[in-house]
Order: sequence, then C-alpha cells, then structure tokens
Amino acid sequence: MNSRKLKRKKDLATRKVARKTSKKVSNAISQMPKKCDECGASFDKSDKGMLDSWKIAVYDDGPIHLVCPDCVPEEIRNQ
Repeated sequence: MNSRKLKRKKDLATRKVARKTSKKVSNAISQMPKKCDECGASFDKSDKGMLDSWKIAVYDDGPIHLVCPDCVPEEIRNQ
C-alpha cells in the first residue's frame, strides 16, 4: 500500500476513536446531577468555584454522585 493511503487510514481511525470518546464524555456531562445528593443544594456547572470544590464520584456501573463541600465526609475532605 501507498504510505499516503496508510497515513489517511490511520488518521481516520484516530478521528473515529476521538469522536466516540467525545460523545461518551458529552453524555456523561449531560446526565450529571444538578444538585447535591446529600442536602439538595443546587449545582451550577458554569461556576468555576463550584467545579473546584464539589466532589463528583463516577462509578463503573453507571451512577454519578455529586456532593457539595459541606456534605463531604471528613475523611475524604482531608485527602
């Protein structure tokens, strides 16, 4: 095969994997909770302060848990 043809094929496969990964991330973000699972405080994902301080737990079996800084257990807060 021509080296140009091989390069195009490799680039196409790389773009395909990147699109699939991007789609998975977008789906996960859209399914993310909008409030704290413990106390019900609302979460604004456009606020950088909230993004830095809130804890997000993503489990392999699917559920996503969002916890505000006030509800984070002490043993996790000190890590």
